Amino acid sequence: MKVIFRADDVGYTDTHNLGTWKAMDEGVVTACDLMLDCPGFEDACKKLRNYPWITIGWHTHFWGRPVLDPSEVPSMVNEEGRFKWRKDHKALFEVDYNEALRECHAQLDRCYDLLGRYPDVTGLCYVGPGGSARVANGTANDRKESPLNMAIRQACDDYGIVYGFTGGVGYGGRVSVPADKYKDLNIQEWVDHSHKHTKSLNVVDFPYYDPLGAIMEMPIDDSIIWLRSQHPGYLDDYVLSESSCTIPRVKDVEAYSSPILKQWIIDNKIELVNTTDALYGTNKYQEHLKEINSPLYMGK
Repeated sequence: MKVIFRADDVGYTDTHNLGTWKAMDEGVVTACDLMLDCPGFEDACKKLRNYPWITIGWHTHFWGRPVLDPSEVPSMVNEEGRFKWRKDHKALFEVDYNEALRECHAQLDRCYDLLGRYPDVTGLCYVGPGGSARVANGTANDRKESPLNMAIRQACDDYGIVYGFTGGVGYGGRVSVPADKYKDLNIQEWVDHSHKHTKSLNVVDFPYYDPLGAIMEMPIDDSIIWLRSQHPGYLDDYVLSESSCTIPRVKDVEAYSSPILKQWIIDNKIELVNTTDALYGTNKYQEHLKEINSPLYMGK
């Protein structure tokens, strides 16, 4: 069975990145989703230049501030010059498409300047001919595509960034359907819906948060390429003040770095792959494991 282990929110802050690097250097991270608009983005790019075996994803939440001057994208920002939909998702449908597309291009061009490459993939849903997101359930707005999403999709097409390749039951029970050309790959997001390993992401429920246990609930199935995401990172005042997910991130660092997880991978003969390996049949992550003489290398 093949598994992609992804680190999300890379580039949040310089401090947050320190936890990501531990999970990457000592753990099982094969892919990451990079925030192109947050304070730790430049630091992340400097580090990731040295990790060609890691797939780079574009984390398209638009969490921070625009790369363009806020005056150039007034429909996207609040009075503080930050993206305005963090507290009100309805604001996504007030965005001017052309402003959003220019901002997407600016973010991607800055990524190329600092990282030396564009992102390989993004988690954007596939959108069918009718113009609605390919999800099998959810609210009308889940299925309706916002102007921002349309701009992101166009930017991905402009820059050759792959999207719409995952299926399965995601967080909140949302069922996504991959584009037809990716269906046979059977790449599915793994979410533990048993709720045995978490109550909530609130600080008071931290003792019940067990991402390692949730990962190891993953069914062993050679017909599926599983994609598992965590948010490994350390905390500073920026993350603590503006994220609803705080101290669980430090446990994600330990889960991805855990010797128990590594032994579970070995015992179940799991092949670690990055996302581009899964998409194109390459072997870049396993070649890296071979080079560093890792016990996780399948040739062992």
